[in-house]
Amino acid sequence: MKNFLIAVVIAIVLMNCLGNLVDSWLGMHIVMSDELLGPWENIAVLSLIGVALVIVGFVVAVSVIGTIMLGLGAGLLALFVVGVSAFWPFIIIGLALYALKKRNSARYQRRNSHYMHNSL
Repeated sequence: MKNFLIAVVIAIVLMNCLGNLVDSWLGMHIVMSDELLGPWENIAVLSLIGVALVIVGFVVAVSVIGTIMLGLGAGLLALFVVGVSAFWPFIIIGLALYALKKRNSARYQRRNSHYMHNSL
């Protein structure tokens, strides 16, 4: 709770300072109903505008990155399908040779030697 209160006090001080800085450095004065807004109202309105711009930027960035990732994924899938469809005979022959090699291995022959002697 102590850390939360310290964070609130720091936020209040920063908002007051930033509101005054926006007023004095940038010369930005927000007018509503023919009245100048104070430092608190300035920073609040500018913060809302900043949050809206951040949300819009996030949506644009995610949609652009999402589109790029979707395009890359579709391209890789297409290359995979083309590769498999072009080389399927070689893939089947390779799998058959791998299975035959495994069948002729010493471990396979030792495991099946018991069955071979009993059948003779």
